[in-house]
Amino acid sequence: MHTDLNRSLCGRRWLVRTFPFRHVLADSVFTPALHEQLTAELGDLLDASGGHGFERNMRGFEATGHGFRPGYRGAFDIFFSAEFRRLMSSVFDAPLTCDVDASLHHHEPGARSGHIHNDLNPGWFPARPQDSPDSAVNLSDPSRCDYRFGETGEAGLEVVERVRAVALLYYLHNGPWVPGNGGETGLYLDRTGPVAEPFLVAPPKDNALLAFECTPRSFHTYLESRVPRNSLIMWWHRPKEDAVARWGEKAIVPWLRGQRK
Repeated sequence: MHTDLNRSLCGRRWLVRTFPFRHVLADSVFTPALHEQLTAELGDLLDASGGHGFERNMRGFEATGHGFRPGYRGAFDIFFSAEFRRLMSSVFDAPLTCDVDASLHHHEPGARSGHIHNDLNPGWFPARPQDSPDSAVNLSDPSRCDYRFGETGEAGLEVVERVRAVALLYYLHNGPWVPGNGGETGLYLDRTGPVAEPFLVAPPKDNALLAFECTPRSFHTYLESRVPRNSLIMWWHRPKEDAVARWGEKAIVPWLRGQRK
């Protein structure tokens, strides 16, 4: 699917910072029309069956999530386009595969802060068919392949191991945000300091995004919110051999059994 990304973006400058690690902050990311479509789609999902389409599956985080799966069609396709992938690859100078794990996250008021982590984790995907277009996204599919461990109950299914390369959070359906509301994403110099004392915060303002390369030092977490907080969170991936060449096998943080994404 071709996406005219230039027509969808507002054209505002994106701020690239290098401390505490390389990341991008941007406000007013999409046109008002597209932002309204994204907000409406998330709102419909939250309203349907009282939000039962959202699952509590993130250990260490008091959030519920709704994953995007193969066959999805809707406003969020903009994030899964080849054009958006090329943009992120260019910004972070990272070789990105077509493999993507993405979900919508919802935090209720009072949800406690998470733990500091770096997102440099493995991710497993069903291998794409050889005749797939180069631009086709390969969304994670837990019904076929466990994202964390690569386990599959499908006989003969070929799976591939990737490593998270670029993380993106897009904030929406939150309403006006003011300091004191909480719900920011905290960025840290290391993982040993107090969660409540980040080096920098990204506030969850509607139609804003935070993106960063997943490295051994990309320490971050969700900070407690006094109001509902909603976001899209997604990861593009890189070949495992590229991550190993850059940081070594031991830098990749393995999942623990029973641990959630």
